[in-house]
Amino acid sequence: MAGRHRRPPQPELPPGSDGRLRAIAEQRAVVEDGIAVFDGSGVPYLYRTVYEPDGTVRQTLVRIDTGPL
Repeated sequence: MAGRHRRPPQPELPPGSDGRLRAIAEQRAVVEDGIAVFDGSGVPYLYRTVYEPDGTVRQTLVRIDTGPL
């Protein structure tokens, strides 16, 4: 009888842990860029998150003001 083997569920890491761990392991800054819309506001923001090799994190948010098209 063949059984199925499943991996136990992985613990959820806090947001940004993967980038932080990569920066520490590779000893170089890891940069993530993107666009975010926060709940309820509907206003888009550009963001940049920089994970440093020493474990620190810097995040910059810039609001995108869109006028009438």
